[in-house]
Amino acid sequence: MSDELRFQRKCYYASADYAESFWGKYIYIYQGKGSLRLTRNSLCLEGSPQAIDIPFEAVNSITLDRFSSWAKPLGLSRLTVNYVREGQPRTIHLVPYESVFDSTEVTSDLVASWHETLRKVETLADRVQLSDLEPMTQRLPLINGLAVAGALVLPLVVSWLVWSA
Repeated sequence: MSDELRFQRKCYYASADYAESFWGKYIYIYQGKGSLRLTRNSLCLEGSPQAIDIPFEAVNSITLDRFSSWAKPLGLSRLTVNYVREGQPRTIHLVPYESVFDSTEVTSDLVASWHETLRKVETLADRVQLSDLEPMTQRLPLINGLAVAGALVLPLVVSWLVWSA
């Protein structure tokens, strides 16, 4: 019988220190990428320079939250895992994803499904905090439409301005 409960081939991550840096807040919110594996005893980030194995007993809390609207105006969700390693509190932000071409809504839905999976792990249930985030699919259809329209129209306007100058 497999020890693996869930696996995601692609997962972005960022440590709390990186996420609070100027670069992590305003330039590129991800520190790196790897794979995310949930076993019966731990949550593992693999295949990255920051490869970590977080045993369930080291987890203080897991929350579902969002990146700042400055970094991700369309409201990308993330898992924030607070844990203890070598007696020191640590935090890592995880964003499991399927494709870099997926919409913010699709990726946020996948992150939310991981949150729900973690809530169902009996040894973690009391440390996975309920989320008050409203579902992305109900919140952003107009904003996504405007973002797509802007992405299509803005290059045309800039080209016209350059051409007519």
